[in-house]
Amino acid sequence: MRQNDLIRVVWTGHALEPDGNYAMHQLHDRLGAGEVINVDLDPDRSEKSHKHQFAFVRTAWQNLPETLKNAPFAKNAETLRKHALIATGFCDTEMVPVGCPRRADRVAASMSRLAARLHGYAVTSIEGPVVYCHTPHSQNQRAMGAKAFQQSKQAILEWLAHLLEVSPDQLANAGRKEAA
Repeated sequence: MRQNDLIRVVWTGHALEPDGNYAMHQLHDRLGAGEVINVDLDPDRSEKSHKHQFAFVRTAWQNLPETLKNAPFAKNAETLRKHALIATGFCDTEMVPVGCPRRADRVAASMSRLAARLHGYAVTSIEGPVVYCHTPHSQNQRAMGAKAFQQSKQAILEWLAHLLEVSPDQLANAGRKEAA
Protein backbone atom coordinates (compact mmCIF):
# COMPACT_ATOMS: atom_id res chain seq x y z
CA MET A 1 0.00 0.00 0.00
CA ARG A 2 1.34 3.42 -0.92
CA GLN A 3 1.38 6.15 1.72
CA ASN A 4 -0.88 8.37 -0.40
CA ASP A 5 -3.51 5.59 -0.40
CA LEU A 6 -3.96 6.05 3.34
CA ILE A 7 -6.82 8.24 4.54
CA ARG A 8 -7.22 8.80 8.25
CA VAL A 9 -10.69 7.91 9.57
CA VAL A 10 -12.30 7.72 13.01
CA TRP A 11 -14.62 4.97 14.23
CA THR A 12 -17.63 6.73 15.81
CA GLY A 13 -19.17 3.57 17.17
CA HIS A 14 -21.48 3.36 14.17
CA ALA A 15 -19.40 4.26 11.13
CA LEU A 16 -15.95 5.22 9.89
CA GLU A 17 -15.84 8.97 9.25
CA PRO A 18 -13.06 11.13 7.76
CA ASP A 19 -10.80 12.63 10.42
CA GLY A 20 -10.85 16.31 9.51
CA ASN A 21 -11.26 18.42 6.39
CA TYR A 22 -8.17 17.11 4.59
CA ALA A 23 -9.35 13.50 4.88
CA MET A 24 -12.85 14.56 3.76
CA HIS A 25 -11.40 16.26 0.65
CA GLN A 26 -9.28 13.19 -0.16
CA LEU A 27 -12.38 11.00 -0.06
CA HIS A 28 -14.43 13.42 -2.19
CA ASP A 29 -11.61 13.62 -4.77
CA ARG A 30 -11.17 9.85 -5.04
CA LEU A 31 -14.60 8.31 -4.48
CA GLY A 32 -18.03 8.75 -5.98
CA ALA A 33 -21.23 8.72 -3.91
CA GLY A 34 -22.25 5.14 -3.12
CA GLU A 35 -18.90 3.68 -4.18
CA VAL A 36 -17.93 0.59 -2.18
CA ILE A 37 -14.33 0.14 -1.02
CA ASN A 38 -12.41 -2.36 1.11
CA VAL A 39 -10.84 -1.13 4.33
CA ASP A 40 -7.61 -2.68 5.63
CA LEU A 41 -7.92 -2.89 9.41
CA ASP A 42 -4.60 -4.70 9.84
CA PRO A 43 -2.03 -2.13 8.73
CA ASP A 44 1.36 -3.10 7.32
CA ARG A 45 4.03 -3.67 9.89
CA SER A 46 6.95 -1.31 9.99
CA GLU A 47 10.08 -2.06 8.05
CA LYS A 48 12.03 -1.21 11.21
CA SER A 49 10.29 -4.00 13.17
CA HIS A 50 10.83 -6.43 10.30
CA LYS A 51 14.57 -5.62 10.12
CA HIS A 52 14.88 -5.84 13.91
CA GLN A 53 13.51 -9.37 13.92
CA PHE A 54 15.91 -10.56 11.24
CA ALA A 55 18.79 -8.87 13.07
CA PHE A 56 18.11 -10.58 16.41
CA VAL A 57 17.65 -13.93 14.67
CA ARG A 58 21.01 -13.46 12.93
CA THR A 59 22.60 -12.47 16.26
CA ALA A 60 21.13 -15.58 17.91
CA TRP A 61 22.39 -17.80 15.09
CA GLN A 62 25.90 -16.34 15.35
CA ASN A 63 25.90 -17.01 19.11
CA LEU A 64 24.46 -20.52 19.24
CA PRO A 65 26.17 -22.71 21.85
CA GLU A 66 28.65 -25.27 20.53
CA THR A 67 26.26 -28.08 21.50
CA LEU A 68 23.74 -26.77 18.94
CA LYS A 69 26.08 -25.86 16.06
CA ASN A 70 25.34 -29.14 14.22
CA ALA A 71 21.57 -29.13 14.78
CA PRO A 72 19.50 -29.14 11.56
CA PHE A 73 18.13 -25.68 12.38
CA ALA A 74 21.64 -24.23 12.86
CA LYS A 75 22.46 -24.36 9.12
CA ASN A 76 21.84 -20.61 8.76
CA ALA A 77 19.83 -17.77 10.31
CA GLU A 78 16.88 -18.49 8.03
CA THR A 79 16.51 -22.12 9.12
CA LEU A 80 16.83 -20.99 12.73
CA ARG A 81 14.00 -18.46 12.22
CA LYS A 82 11.79 -21.08 10.58
CA HIS A 83 12.52 -23.60 13.32
CA ALA A 84 11.69 -20.98 15.96
CA LEU A 85 8.36 -20.30 14.22
CA ILE A 86 7.53 -24.00 14.34
CA ALA A 87 8.72 -24.37 17.95
CA THR A 88 6.49 -21.49 19.04
CA GLY A 89 3.39 -22.73 17.22
CA PHE A 90 3.44 -20.40 14.21
CA CYS A 91 3.20 -23.32 11.83
CA ASP A 92 0.90 -25.59 9.90
CA THR A 93 0.82 -29.25 10.88
CA GLU A 94 -0.11 -32.15 8.64
CA MET A 95 -0.98 -35.40 10.38
CA VAL A 96 -0.97 -38.62 8.37
CA PRO A 97 -1.99 -41.90 10.00
CA VAL A 98 -0.27 -44.66 8.02
CA GLY A 99 -1.23 -47.83 9.88
CA CYS A 100 2.10 -49.15 11.11
CA PRO A 101 5.34 -47.68 12.48
CA ARG A 102 7.50 -49.28 9.74
CA ARG A 103 5.51 -47.53 7.02
CA ALA A 104 5.59 -44.29 9.05
CA ASP A 105 9.39 -44.11 8.66
CA ARG A 106 9.13 -44.16 4.85
CA VAL A 107 6.22 -41.72 4.72
CA ALA A 108 7.97 -39.33 7.12
CA ALA A 109 11.10 -39.24 4.96
CA SER A 110 9.06 -38.43 1.85
CA MET A 111 6.90 -35.84 3.60
CA SER A 112 9.94 -34.16 5.09
CA ARG A 113 11.72 -33.86 1.73
CA LEU A 114 8.62 -32.51 -0.01
CA ALA A 115 7.75 -30.04 2.76
CA ALA A 116 11.34 -28.78 2.94
CA ARG A 117 11.32 -28.17 -0.83
CA LEU A 118 8.04 -26.28 -0.65
CA HIS A 119 8.69 -24.28 2.52
CA GLY A 120 12.47 -24.23 2.87
CA TYR A 121 12.32 -26.03 6.20
CA ALA A 122 10.14 -28.60 7.96
CA VAL A 123 10.13 -30.62 11.16
CA THR A 124 8.76 -34.13 10.82
CA SER A 125 8.10 -36.52 13.68
CA ILE A 126 6.61 -39.97 14.12
CA GLU A 127 4.39 -41.11 16.96
CA GLY A 128 3.60 -44.78 16.48
CA PRO A 129 1.79 -45.15 13.15
CA VAL A 130 1.20 -41.37 12.75
CA VAL A 131 3.47 -38.92 10.91
CA TYR A 132 3.41 -35.22 11.80
CA CYS A 133 4.95 -32.65 9.49
CA HIS A 134 5.26 -29.04 10.69
CA THR A 135 5.99 -26.17 8.29
CA PRO A 136 6.53 -22.55 9.38
CA HIS A 137 4.01 -19.83 8.65
CA SER A 138 5.23 -17.31 6.12
CA GLN A 139 6.05 -13.93 7.61
CA ASN A 140 5.88 -12.01 4.36
CA GLN A 141 3.68 -8.90 4.35
CA ARG A 142 0.83 -10.51 2.40
CA ALA A 143 0.70 -13.68 4.49
CA MET A 144 1.04 -12.22 7.99
CA GLY A 145 -0.45 -8.95 9.17
CA ALA A 146 1.07 -6.59 11.70
CA LYS A 147 -0.58 -8.09 14.80
CA ALA A 148 0.30 -11.70 13.96
CA PHE A 149 3.82 -10.65 12.96
CA GLN A 150 4.33 -8.89 16.29
CA GLN A 151 3.06 -11.94 18.18
CA SER A 152 5.34 -14.29 16.23
CA LYS A 153 8.28 -11.91 16.61
CA GLN A 154 7.85 -11.80 20.39
CA ALA A 155 7.43 -15.57 20.61
CA ILE A 156 10.58 -16.33 18.65
CA LEU A 157 12.53 -13.66 20.55
CA GLU A 158 11.63 -15.38 23.83
CA TRP A 159 12.33 -18.86 22.43
CA LEU A 160 15.74 -17.84 21.05
CA ALA A 161 16.67 -16.00 24.26
CA HIS A 162 15.86 -19.14 26.25
CA LEU A 163 17.96 -21.20 23.82
CA LEU A 164 20.93 -18.84 24.34
CA GLU A 165 20.31 -18.50 28.08
CA VAL A 166 19.99 -14.71 27.90
CA SER A 167 17.03 -12.46 28.60
CA PRO A 168 14.71 -11.46 25.74
CA ASP A 169 15.71 -7.83 26.40
CA GLN A 170 19.40 -8.65 25.94
CA LEU A 171 18.75 -10.38 22.62
CA ALA A 172 16.38 -7.62 21.46
CA ASN A 173 18.98 -4.94 22.28
CA ALA A 174 21.70 -6.86 20.44
CA GLY A 175 19.36 -7.07 17.44
CA ARG A 176 18.68 -3.31 17.57
CA LYS A 177 22.41 -2.61 17.49
CA GLU A 178 22.87 -4.86 14.47
CA ALA A 179 19.83 -3.46 12.65
CA ALA A 180 20.99 0.14 13.12
